Amino acid sequence: MGGGTMLITLISPGSPVSNFLGESRTFKASVNMDDPIVRWKPDGVLVQEHIPQEYMDLPANTELSYTTTASFGIHELEIEAEKDGVLVSNSWIWNVGEIVSSCSNSYMSGSGNLYIKIKNAILFRRPNGTYYVDVDWSVHGCETFRQESYPYKRCKMTVTTRVSWDYIAIPGQPSPYPPEQVQEIDSCSGSGSNTLEVESRNCVITIHLFVKCFAYYTVLFLMEEESCSCYLGNP
Repeated sequence: MGGGTMLITLISPGSPVSNFLGESRTFKASVNMDDPIVRWKPDGVLVQEHIPQEYMDLPANTELSYTTTASFGIHELEIEAEKDGVLVSNSWIWNVGEIVSSCSNSYMSGSGNLYIKIKNAILFRRPNGTYYVDVDWSVHGCETFRQESYPYKRCKMTVTTRVSWDYIAIPGQPSPYPPEQVQEIDSCSGSGSNTLEVESRNCVITIHLFVKCFAYYTVLFLMEEESCSCYLGNP
């Protein structure tokens, strides 16, 4: 039946809650008393109310739920319970970001020695309005060279990940682009992922590959470099 101080327990999910724009989310809670009036208020707006119609219409600790679609921004979802003039509440903080766009691409050099693949690049907008890109890539070097008959062949690769976008340059002011991220790979193949901060909904991700091909362990036979890019954009 419930008794004592009226309390609302947030069953799921834990707060703060994270979603992307357009996703569905169900919130669950319970009240430790019988037959309270229950109200759901996202950002202070009443959207759902349950008023008991008869005794034990809503027994204590019944699981209550509210399902809605995520809208962009930082929200507070409040659940209220009222009984015999006593009003209590509890709430979730709900952070909703946005997947703005994604892209992928691949490039094989004319020599056949270099292969770059942008497996997936995704542009996100955080609930506070800032942007970032996650990019997954793989690279292969010295592909044709490794088919030669030289003994003790090996590769050394440098992978540089960069992002750029259109902006109005002001003389004397630094570029807004984030620092390039550089990874050294002492092998003929490799993969990785990077996260870069951006300031635009339209940007270009570039993976630059510089390869040195050796034989006899230390004799440099070949150097080559190429880039692969893909465009992230949403008007």
